Order: sequence, then structure tokens, then C-alpha cells
Amino acid sequence: MARGDVLLIRLPVTNGREQSGQRPAVAVQTDIKGSPMLMIIPVTSNLSALRYNFTVSIEPTTSNGLTLP
Repeated sequence: MARGDVLLIRLPVTNGREQSGQRPAVAVQTDIKGSPMLMIIPVTSNLSALRYNFTVSIEPTTSNGLTLP
């Protein structure tokens, strides 16, 4: 896996408002020398998530292949 790869992951079920279940995510940090850690960012098409701090909107374009905002 490399930074920028889109992965299909399964997040554990939670009792809170965190995302859970099978969903796409983007690898943002990989290949750390001597570390087996992979940092990912889950992706959602739920626009109400924009109310949270540090949420980023990715607009659909022909180059990123997205069809939903």
C-alpha cells in the first residue's frame, strides 16, 4: 500500500457517532521505516459530516473519478 491509495476497510461497530462498517478510506501515511502502522482517513458521501472540525470536502472531477460530492 502507498500513500493516496483508496482502500475498502471494515471499521468496528461503535456505540457513538463514529463511522463503522465497511467503507472506503484513503491511506495518508504509510511506509514509515521500521513501523507496521498504516494511517487512514474514512470517506463518506454524507454532507452533514461537514459540520465537524477537520472535515474536508472533495468535489467530484473526471481526474478523481468521484460521482458524489
